[in-house]
Amino acid sequence: MRPTQRLISTFALVATLGGLAACGPEDAGYGGGSGATAEPPQKPASSEDAGAKPEGSGDCGTPPKLPAGHRRVEPAVPPAKGSLSAKDAVPVCTPNDWIYHGQGKAKYYLFAQDVKAELATGSGTSAKSVPVGELWMHAGDCMTNPGAVKAPYSCSGNIYDITLDSQGEINHIKEIWHP
Repeated sequence: MRPTQRLISTFALVATLGGLAACGPEDAGYGGGSGATAEPPQKPASSEDAGAKPEGSGDCGTPPKLPAGHRRVEPAVPPAKGSLSAKDAVPVCTPNDWIYHGQGKAKYYLFAQDVKAELATGSGTSAKSVPVGELWMHAGDCMTNPGAVKAPYSCSGNIYDITLDSQGEINHIKEIWHP
């Protein structure tokens, strides 16, 4: 690699890492606003939204597509019994691969009475079914006290895959493991 190419590559990497490190408390829903909104749940993002031009730097290829009816969210504040305030999470290309990151205004969701909940138990798709209250505590701990989370669980991005029932309530929520 020529010195000019090396300099450009180094600059791109530093700019990417600086952008990822720039996430502050206001990005997690702790800043100026209340975090939650009184808006009812909205329709899942269209597949066109999922393929929007990602930010970041890397050679990831085509953005991932979610199955119909699924959306990824990042809690804006620790979940409370029966509700979740979360930002839509969109795929962002990084030097290591695609990751999801919450963006935009938080939306308010209610949990269905018969919600199914799963927590990630390591890399890949392995997960364990848990009572929804355990998932709420886990998500809250990951936001406020990651050291409280015990194996086989970990705090790995705080991104969740959700599906909504016909009333717009969360009927399935699964933690997504990120490296």
